[in-house]
Amino acid sequence: MNAASRIGLLPLLLLSVLPSSAAIFMRVGRGTQALEQLGGVPLHPADVRINGQPGRLSVYGFEAAPDALAPDLRKALGMPELTGADAALVTHVENGQATSLLLLPGASSQSSVVMLIEQSAAARHQTLHNPPAWPAGLSCPGADLLFSAENEKTRTAFAVAATADAPQAALARMDSVLTGSGWTRVPPQTAGASLALYTRGNRVFVASAAAAGNGQTRITLLQRLGTAP
Repeated sequence: MNAASRIGLLPLLLLSVLPSSAAIFMRVGRGTQALEQLGGVPLHPADVRINGQPGRLSVYGFEAAPDALAPDLRKALGMPELTGADAALVTHVENGQATSLLLLPGASSQSSVVMLIEQSAAARHQTLHNPPAWPAGLSCPGADLLFSAENEKTRTAFAVAATADAPQAALARMDSVLTGSGWTRVPPQTAGASLALYTRGNRVFVASAAAAGNGQTRITLLQRLGTAP
């Protein structure tokens, strides 16, 4: 994976899909080492706020589809069977520290992304038991927020929400909100596409929506305003 691919991977990855809940546990101390041994390309880690609580986020890109990568992850981390269609959340808590791993589809059908989130156990407890709040300037009308992450240094916000709207209806609602606020959608604007990219000056906004079962749609939003002056 070349440098350009690595730089472009993080924003594309963060908007691809959202995490689903799973009771899975990672073997102690093997997360980072296992990901690198499996060929994961690390991106620069960042201090973030997860649902308003402090944490640290590291991202790894893989040149393999999730369903091809999942068996190796299962073997290395002791995970149960996963499918490429869903995001998988893995969490381990020990000695006052919590580490979560998310396996996500990448920007193409032959790529995957793994996110590592490190928090204190106390911060994770607050994350799980306090209702998440929308990051400033980021929201989806008619949707219930499930998860948010913010990097204050780069003014990047990421959110996952659930709505009763169908995926295309959810994206159409966001399109109306964004274009009405001065954002411009970037071509191609393919009918039925599950991901849409917008710009406003040097700012970037990405919206992605997918059916989540039980009549719900999960919508993922990423907004990057750039480094604060």
